[in-house]
Amino acid sequence: MKAGIKVGPKDAIEVLDKTGARYCEIWFRLDWEDKYTSLFKYLNKNKVNFGLHFWAMVDNKYFPNLLYLDENIAKKTYGLIKKTIDIASKWKAKYVNFHPESYRLNLLDLDKSKIKTLNTDEPVHKKKSFRQLLFYLAKIKKYAEKKKVVPFLETVPKFMPSDFGNIRTGRIKLQKSEGLETERFFELTKLGYPICFDIGHTLGQYITDDRKKLFDYLIKSAKKMLPNIGLIHVTTNVPPFNSTDSHNGVLEGDFKKDVMLDKKQLIQLLTLFKDKDVWLIPEPHEKMVENHFVLKEIVDTIYA
Repeated sequence: MKAGIKVGPKDAIEVLDKTGARYCEIWFRLDWEDKYTSLFKYLNKNKVNFGLHFWAMVDNKYFPNLLYLDENIAKKTYGLIKKTIDIASKWKAKYVNFHPESYRLNLLDLDKSKIKTLNTDEPVHKKKSFRQLLFYLAKIKKYAEKKKVVPFLETVPKFMPSDFGNIRTGRIKLQKSEGLETERFFELTKLGYPICFDIGHTLGQYITDDRKKLFDYLIKSAKKMLPNIGLIHVTTNVPPFNSTDSHNGVLEGDFKKDVMLDKKQLIQLLTLFKDKDVWLIPEPHEKMVENHFVLKEIVDTIYA
C-alpha cells in the first residue's frame, strides 16, 4: 500500500513540496487542461507518480454518464474520457479514474459545484443500461491499454448531493440519481476491469443507520472486488447514512464526529490490502495535508 494525496490545479506544487508525497491524484478538469501544464512538468521532473481523476461537463451542462440510456450522452462521455487518457499518456500519468455514473441524467455546474437530477419519475432499464456501460468500458479499456494508462472505474453512491461545494448541506438535499450499484462492480471485477474503491461512495449504496450492517457490507464488498482494486479513496461519512458521502477525513476531529468508519474499522479494512500494490488517496473536504500524514501513520501501523 502506498499513501498518497489529492491535489488540484491551484496549490498542488506547494502541497507536494510541503508533504513530499510520492503518489498523488489530480482533480483534473478537462476544459482546464492548460492550467495543469506547470504541474505536469513538476511531477515529471521530480518523478512523482500520479493519476488523473476525470472531471468534465457533457455539452457544458451534463454530468458525464456512461450508464444513462441516451446514446448521445454516453458517446460524448466516452470521447471526453478518451481525451483525458490521451493527456495522461502524454504526461506519463499512471491512470485515469472515472465514474460510471447513474441510471438518471444529471445537470452539472462545475463552476458552482451544483448538481440536479432530471426525469426522476422516468422508469429505468437497468439491464439495458448496464449493457451500454459494458460496451463503452470495453472500448475504454482497449484504448487505455494501448496508451499504457490504467482506466480505474470508481464506485459511486446511490444518490448525489445537490451541492458538493457545501457538501454538508448539499448531501441533505439529495438528488435521486440512482448511481451504479456496488453489486454490479462485483460483475465488473470478474470481467477484469480495474476498480477504484471509494470508501464513502460504497457506504453510500447501503442505506441504514445500523453501523454493524454498514461495516459488514463494506468489508464484503471490498473482498469481492479485491483482485481488481488498485486505487482506494479514503474517506469517512458523518450521519445520517442516507445514500451519499460527506467527504470527511481520518483525523481525530473526524472520529469525534462519530463518522463511519471509526479508526479501528478503517485499519481493519485497509489491512485487507496489505499485500497489494494499491494507492490510498485521501479525499477529505478539508485539511488534505494533515490527512495525508495521518494516513501514512495508519499504513505504517498496519505494516509494523
